[in-house]
Amino acid sequence: MDGLTFGVYYDFRCIENEPRALARRWKAIIEQTRWAEQLGFGSVWVSEHHFVDDGYASSTLTLLGALAVATEYMWLGTNVLVLPVHHPLRLAEEALTVDALSDGRLRLGLGLGYRAADLEPFGVSLRQRRRRFEEGLDVLRRACRGESIDGVKVSPKPVRDGGPELWIGALSEPAIERAARRADGFVCVLPEQVAPYVAARHRLGLDDGRVALGNQWIVAEDPERAWASAAAGVMYQVNAYIDFGMFGPLPRLTDPRQVLDMGMYRLMDGPAAARELVRQIGTGPVIDCFSWTLFPGEPMDQAAQRLEYFANVVIPAVRHQVGG
Repeated sequence: MDGLTFGVYYDFRCIENEPRALARRWKAIIEQTRWAEQLGFGSVWVSEHHFVDDGYASSTLTLLGALAVATEYMWLGTNVLVLPVHHPLRLAEEALTVDALSDGRLRLGLGLGYRAADLEPFGVSLRQRRRRFEEGLDVLRRACRGESIDGVKVSPKPVRDGGPELWIGALSEPAIERAARRADGFVCVLPEQVAPYVAARHRLGLDDGRVALGNQWIVAEDPERAWASAAAGVMYQVNAYIDFGMFGPLPRLTDPRQVLDMGMYRLMDGPAAARELVRQIGTGPVIDCFSWTLFPGEPMDQAAQRLEYFANVVIPAVRHQVGG
């Protein structure tokens, strides 16, 4: 599990209305992750939102428990779990369970949440989320280390000293500083934010830290052809995030080309992707590189073709140049 890893990333959405489609889709994702590990991918990340009609993953640690059994060495990450809506002691129980089941492979990525619909049904307002996050992280850290909290110790006991790794996902400057100050690593989805994270670490008198870096790319031998096949699913995903308010007051997109013109996704062949990853890894403490693996409504075998191409072309080229 040491060294540079490459990751797959899922939200577990299912847009089919047939009653058993969700189970089929989710089981297929678990099997695809097992296969991705055999191809050489070293991490899997699962996103979290709540009360979404298309089955967006709302119980990430339950899904990671299934992935823990299906895999042998992959890091298992949440990207990110909305900490303010979780009771920290209960969350510690679940995290320690997954960490024990996986023999210490959990990276618990945590975030504030940015969507009122994720927070308010749990009695948490957008104004309260920062305080809830800070307080929850304190309790979660201590509980995952095996410390007594108000006279109780969470079980199971930590597999490793310190318990599972607690990472923070961030977009704003204060959140990046929080990740630098308080987390075991930074879950980063904008490459330009690696440098501010490292600078914040240095201001605190710390080392460069550790980064799991996400890229929004379509990587294929013929990127334009792959885009033509994947564009509908990408459009669904991007417009769903627009509806969530992730990008601020942005109107829904109507043409797949807008996704590319706005820089939300890039099209690359394998050599170009390898060159860009080598550049990114060289700019900071990146230890994991991941990207969206499967888009809403996309056939599993279509995503599998991109995975196999990435494993055969990009991963060896990057390792040859940077090691790991």
